[in-house]
Amino acid sequence: MSHHTSASLSLELIQEASTFLEGRVRRTPVERSDDLSQRLGVDVWLKLENLQLTGSFKVRGALFVMHRLFDEGIDHVATCSAGNHGRGVAYAAGKLGMRATIFVPSSVDKVKLTAMQQAGADVRRSRYAGYDDTEKWALEESEKLGLPFVSAFDDPAVMAANGGSVAVEVLDQVPDATTFVMPVGGGGHAGGFAFHVKEKLPASRIVLCQHEGSAAFLKSMQEGRAVTAMPPIDTLASGLEGGIGVLPFEILRTRHDDIRLADEVALRRAMRWLIDEHQLIMEGSCAVAIAACLDPSFPRPDGPVVIFLSGRNIARNKLVDVMSEMD
Repeated sequence: MSHHTSASLSLELIQEASTFLEGRVRRTPVERSDDLSQRLGVDVWLKLENLQLTGSFKVRGALFVMHRLFDEGIDHVATCSAGNHGRGVAYAAGKLGMRATIFVPSSVDKVKLTAMQQAGADVRRSRYAGYDDTEKWALEESEKLGLPFVSAFDDPAVMAANGGSVAVEVLDQVPDATTFVMPVGGGGHAGGFAFHVKEKLPASRIVLCQHEGSAAFLKSMQEGRAVTAMPPIDTLASGLEGGIGVLPFEILRTRHDDIRLADEVALRRAMRWLIDEHQLIMEGSCAVAIAACLDPSFPRPDGPVVIFLSGRNIARNKLVDVMSEMD
C-alpha cells in the first residue's frame, strides 16, 4: 500500500515541514560562484544541499514523513530508492527506533548501499538495474510484508520537506533571486520547491534539468500525462533515471519555465568544474543543473540565479574515473 500521509501540497504543509526540520537538519549555506556569475552576467549562487546530513537533501523528506508515521504508531516501513532517499529513511529510522526495509536497484552506488546498511536498514537488492522495475518489485514485496510504503517523491509531505523547506531557506538567503535551476528525477524536490517559489514569486523562472537519456518530465509535457516509467539507462546520474511521480508532475506542469537537457559528457564536465571552481564533490544526478548553466545556450537570466546542488554521494572509483579525464 502506498502511504499518502497528507491530502495535498500547500504552503501550510511546507511551513509545517520547515518548522519541524529546524534543528533536525542542517540549514545549508549558499555560495556565490564567481565563474558562473561572470559567464551569465548576474550573481549565481549554489545552494549546497550536498553538505546536508547523509550527503543529500532527501534526509529532509525522510525525517518529516517518518516522524508522521511514527506518530501514527507505525514502527516498520518499506521504501524503494536509488540511494539517497533510502539513506535518509535509514537515518530517520535509526533516530526514531523504527525499522526500515529498503529495496534498491542492482546498480546502486556502493557508497549509498554501505551507508544504508551501516545505518541498520534491511537493504534488499533487486535483480533490475533500473529504478522503475525495482520500484514495481518493491511495491509487490512491501504488500506481501504488510508494510507501509514511503515514496521517494510521490507524496505531498515528501515534496513539502524535500523541496518546500529548501525553497523557504533559499528565499531567505538570496531574497533577490529570480531564476532557480534544479535537477528533476521523480520530482519530489522540484515539485515542492517550484510550488513554494511560484506562490511567493510568481514572476520567477523555474528551470528544470534532466538527463537527455531519461527525460521523463519533458516526455510527460509532450504527452500531457505523467510518464511514470522509463527504460533504464547506464549513467552516473542514477537518481535522475526513471519516470516522474504523478503528484510532482501535476504541480510542475504549470510551474516551470524551461526544461534543459544534459548528456553524460556535460554532466562529467560539470563535476570537474565544481572541483576546479569550488573544491566540492557532487554526484552525477546533481550535475545536470550545473551542466545546464555551463552550456553557452543557457538563456541570459534577468536577475540572480540559485542552482540547487542535491547531493554528494558517489563512490571513490567513480569520482576518480570522472576526475582523471582531461577537459
